[in-house]
Amino acid sequence: MTEPLLKARNLVKRYGKVTALDHCDFDLMPGEILAVIGDNGAGKSTLIKAISGAVLPDSGEIHMDGRRLNFTAPNDARESGIETVYQTLAMSPALSIADNMFMGRELRKPGIMGKVFRQLDRPAMERIAREKLNDLGLMTIQNINQAVETLSGGQRQGLRWRGRQPLAPG
Repeated sequence: MTEPLLKARNLVKRYGKVTALDHCDFDLMPGEILAVIGDNGAGKSTLIKAISGAVLPDSGEIHMDGRRLNFTAPNDARESGIETVYQTLAMSPALSIADNMFMGRELRKPGIMGKVFRQLDRPAMERIAREKLNDLGLMTIQNINQAVETLSGGQRQGLRWRGRQPLAPG
């Protein structure tokens, strides 16, 4: 039998007297799409936030590929390959498409310019952003530097989803 790619055991999260997660277990098998459904207040958002490092469970364990994960922030989860696309359209509408896609994960120029002077590698970010939009089928976007506020709702949603995917070159 195949081992789960991602699993949680006995996750508990309390907010004061309210128990948001009460010994939650799940297994995500390789190649599987797992839906989290339930009534309002059932703990769906809390579970997703625990898996993605946005909240720390009070107890329980999360394992990926057989190793225990201990996230203290969403960046920890991101580095392990876990990314969350939230339902809200949280973007910076006045910034460009590329700037929104790389927000918080900007690429720096190689060498001293990037390490010491922290100069952004805009050409690389724009090239990768264009590749990712093409992969998604958003080829109608002509200018990668146009403000997000000029996009349609569907284009913004696609950008939000793609913007949370790994953006490493290649």
